[in-house]
Amino acid sequence: MSIGSLFLEVLFIVFLVVINGFFSCAEIAIISAKRSVLDKLSSEGNESAKLVLDMKNEPERFLATIQIGVTFVSTLGSVVGGVIAVKHLKPVFTIIPISLIRDGAELIALTIVVVILSYALLVVGELAPKSLALKYAERIACFAAKPLSLLSKCTGLIVGVLTSSTRFALKSIGVKDTTGEVFLPREEIRYHIREGRAHGVLEETEAALLHGVFNFADTTVKEVMVPKPQFTAIDLNTPEDEILHFMTESGFSRYPVYRDNLNHIVGILFNKDVFRVLESDKELVLSETIRAPYFVPNSIMISRLLREMQRRKLHMAIVVDENGEVDGLVTIEDILEEIVGEIEDEYDVEKGGLIERQRDGTMVIDASVSLLDLNDAGVPFSEDECKEFNTLAGFMLGKLQRIPRGGEFTTHKGYRFTVVDMEQFRIAKVKAELLLRPDIKTRASRSRASRAAQGQSPTPPNGIRKPEAET
Repeated sequence: MSIGSLFLEVLFIVFLVVINGFFSCAEIAIISAKRSVLDKLSSEGNESAKLVLDMKNEPERFLATIQIGVTFVSTLGSVVGGVIAVKHLKPVFTIIPISLIRDGAELIALTIVVVILSYALLVVGELAPKSLALKYAERIACFAAKPLSLLSKCTGLIVGVLTSSTRFALKSIGVKDTTGEVFLPREEIRYHIREGRAHGVLEETEAALLHGVFNFADTTVKEVMVPKPQFTAIDLNTPEDEILHFMTESGFSRYPVYRDNLNHIVGILFNKDVFRVLESDKELVLSETIRAPYFVPNSIMISRLLREMQRRKLHMAIVVDENGEVDGLVTIEDILEEIVGEIEDEYDVEKGGLIERQRDGTMVIDASVSLLDLNDAGVPFSEDECKEFNTLAGFMLGKLQRIPRGGEFTTHKGYRFTVVDMEQFRIAKVKAELLLRPDIKTRASRSRASRAAQGQSPTPPNGIRKPEAET
């Protein structure tokens, strides 16, 4: 028995086990490598990352290459192991003076080699490399990409036959070819979001936002709308003074307008359109001021509705049922709340917000609020005014032309703005109240007197249709 020959043969087997480990490691690394990381590396000019992406897009080919390598190494290792068993170990057992051992010398030698070789292949050739690949997937995948690509080219014919055979076998049992497709089930994504939140990778708000996006795609408008019994609307024949009084109390910037009953919505009334009419000293005629309503079925998905409302530049839609009757209304805010949660506008928040609505219909406003936000809240400011003054404090200083004291006021487009709080030389709080013009007051008084003379209620019934009280 040659010690030198045995050493070389054992060394060769160790080499084969390491090569087997390389193939096992490369297989798991390429499968586990994150596309996002590989895309980033590829965009930075990493050629190996591009090769890995190609392999992920054509998995049958790279798996066939891996399998060729593993099969070749395993077969060669078995042959060399058999040679070691017969050539070097068998003679050791044949000289033992026990007939049972001597007669089974070859089987014993082969068994010992198989056990040792299997253990080495399992630990060094499979388990350890795969664990390493899971930990450093992208790095190892990029390292292994070029050798595997070279091997794939060298064994191109065999790889092509194996790949075609694999696809044919799958097709014959009805499995669709998904080569190049990237598919991650929705539930798996949800699972990763939950795991990310549990392990601190995602903040609670981030996880909630991601879950909201998934729910968004499965939600109909009926699930988010304000039902008909709960929304506020204005009768088309409501007198001007009642409309203005209601607008100061409600805090909304848009109102559905109906004729006779809520199943006949004829338009949407915008605060800014009302103020534009008042500014021009014209009579407010609802039928001429309202805008056309946008009707949608209650079965439409909110994802589609959001796109449509964005395209049409609308903020409110009237929801109808299968019979064409009004079912409710929905705003863009209602839709977005399905993703981001409850939205608390600064102009309709509770006590302590930037804009506090009082019971008498006035508003106490933080002077740092921008005129754009006030415009959205229904207080009319032109685009030029918003650019010139930016904030309410700047507007007050520009109007008064001095640093004011508490109680000083100015009027603008039907509103009186009064300074109610100063912090040294800074305007802190301003009260805004809607004023009825004298001609409107006179017209309103005459309207009430006329209704009273005819034995009617001074305030028309059902003029303002408010939400029904919950029982």
